[in-house]
Amino acid sequence: MNKQACFFIACISLLLCSCFRGRDATERPQAVPFRLESKSPLLRENDFKLSLDSVNHTLFITIAINLPKNFAFPLNKKYGDTLTKTAFDLTFYFNGQAIKSDYVKTHSFNWNDDSPAAPGILSISSDTTDLRGSQELQFQIPFYAFHELKKGKRSVVLKISEHLFTAAHIEEKKGNAGMYDSTVYLTDSRPLLSMSARFDLDVPPVHESIIYGYGLVLRNDSTFSPSGMDNTIFKSSLPDIYWMLYYPVGEFYAKTDYQTSTDAYNGKDTFRLYHYYAADSIGIGVYDHDNLSRDDGLGSWTGPLEKLSVHKINRINFGYVKSFDVKAEKKGIVN
Repeated sequence: MNKQACFFIACISLLLCSCFRGRDATERPQAVPFRLESKSPLLRENDFKLSLDSVNHTLFITIAINLPKNFAFPLNKKYGDTLTKTAFDLTFYFNGQAIKSDYVKTHSFNWNDDSPAAPGILSISSDTTDLRGSQELQFQIPFYAFHELKKGKRSVVLKISEHLFTAAHIEEKKGNAGMYDSTVYLTDSRPLLSMSARFDLDVPPVHESIIYGYGLVLRNDSTFSPSGMDNTIFKSSLPDIYWMLYYPVGEFYAKTDYQTSTDAYNGKDTFRLYHYYAADSIGIGVYDHDNLSRDDGLGSWTGPLEKLSVHKINRINFGYVKSFDVKAEKKGIVN
């Protein structure tokens, strides 16, 4: 194991330890009561079960799906194929209007950018899944994603729907080089599975801070050199650098694009951070992007927002990072 890999493991361990120290280990998820307001005719509650739980300012959503074998999936008349794959959209409403949010969608929990919801709407989507067998879809969303709602108890409606059934039909065709397989992607947009559920959400005060990144420089000394980290025949051996923001500490919040073949990332980045307390801490991690293997960690830092708001530009150093210029600008409670 090379020293970069060892350092990466140490960085992750530090972040996870910080995360667990900041939480009450005795807390357990609490069930969130809800009532169904509507559901599609083909949806039976025993075949499509919804559960809501919350803990640590996070809402957990679970959908257990076990459709009967004779469920009326769409049938493509041309090819005779049954379309059994789909993805689900989950959108939140308040007072009859879709809730707006600047929440940064994370791919850590199978979130994607294929939702038909308008930009800026609090809506998440599952990956495409095959409903011929039992499935359990899980989502989690932090309470700060509801920053447009006034603090206090609010009655929220969650609407769940499938927006497209799909299947892949493979047929054999004849070409100049002989026979070959051709794939035809079939779709059907009939809404067969949908429901809406109302529940009370105790929205906490949500603070807003702006995190400005002004660039970073890696060390180059007797103990570490960025040269040789990416040995390819296509480019230089310098790393492809990006950095990530963690909030709460140890949990992904946002990340930058990566800059190729450099020891000095000079991107100017701005992240709008929503958090719960004025004295909150954040995590910063710097990485070397790799297309063929796991990204290498170059260093991690954990500390209070207050430390990053002292000067116009605050310089910190950690791990293999010689200097990281950053600023936190506190905006106060937004709801």
